[in-house]
Amino acid sequence: MSIESEWSYVARIVWFSGGVVAVNNPEADVQIGAGLGGKIISSLRIPTYASLLAMLRQQGYSIVGVTFIESKEEAEGLRPSQFRALTDSQGWLAWNMHQQWSQIAHASGKRDNMSMMDVASRISSGLEYSEMRLLDLVEAYSIQLCGLSHSNASLEYRRFKDTNSFAVYKAIHALFWEMAVLRDTLSEFAAKFCFARTGIASLSGLIRSLHKESFLDPLAKQLMEAADKKTGGWLAMFSDYRNLFTHCAPMEQAAGIAFTVLDTRVVSPELSIPQIYYPLPPDVAELARRRSTGSLFMTFKELLDASSGRQHERTSEPDALDYLQQCFNQLVQLSAVLAARSPIDAEPMHFGPEDIIGKIRIINGC
Repeated sequence: MSIESEWSYVARIVWFSGGVVAVNNPEADVQIGAGLGGKIISSLRIPTYASLLAMLRQQGYSIVGVTFIESKEEAEGLRPSQFRALTDSQGWLAWNMHQQWSQIAHASGKRDNMSMMDVASRISSGLEYSEMRLLDLVEAYSIQLCGLSHSNASLEYRRFKDTNSFAVYKAIHALFWEMAVLRDTLSEFAAKFCFARTGIASLSGLIRSLHKESFLDPLAKQLMEAADKKTGGWLAMFSDYRNLFTHCAPMEQAAGIAFTVLDTRVVSPELSIPQIYYPLPPDVAELARRRSTGSLFMTFKELLDASSGRQHERTSEPDALDYLQQCFNQLVQLSAVLAARSPIDAEPMHFGPEDIIGKIRIINGC
């Protein structure tokens, strides 16, 4: 079967961890660069439109999501292109759950269940906004890596700060904030419509309520384990990071003087690629406790000594983009569990002649 018979006239930008980007125009060629518009570091040809992601994964790339450019207006920046986050082996789960929660809100409104309509609408928006902010973050990584690739500096390990670092930190903080709102909205839905608890609008409030009595419901067990600080539950760890950066100090100042790291990722025995790395501080709960008592350092020399010449370890200091992508995927999966527990099923929206008020006007280019 020929390539042409398998093709869709869509350009795609595949965003990887660390800022590397693959660009596939409506043809077989795929260019992989150090950031969007950065120096080309590898290339390949795909046999069909559908084979792109599988081939990139097979080569060892870690995919965050894909931007689809389907029109001239999108290519020229006159309209936004569609971005979809990739959720492990579950494909476009974030996009699908955004749609499903919107349909649950629609079905609730038709039944005048305004409480459920309100929460379901906010979950749908939270999923959409978090996905958009994930794109903002991966774009910020890409811009920084692209800038480095066009400089004369070698793309080898170093710690640095440049004028692009601040946009990355801003995007990290924004995604932590957006996902914390989604976390609490999902908790509000679980409290109201799964456990019949009223007056709860946050994860902390839900966990306090669940601890007051024993629950045989596996959802209660799942949430309490995820929010358990003693065992390092994923929701507990996420909340600690978010609270540290919101209430104590921004990420770049939380543990001293932070630096951006440029290192390499081995994607195959034949290929290593440059990548941007923003280390999250280790022992975040202890760091927040120390921060609450005042400054971390007694002298300026202590600050410099703590910040100089460090080698970061990804197992204890995960990259911010990798970590936030993982947490976003877990929130999306939790939203799927809660959607399955919704007392009102999702209903697609249908528009007929009776739903249209007034005349329809068609404006060229809109």
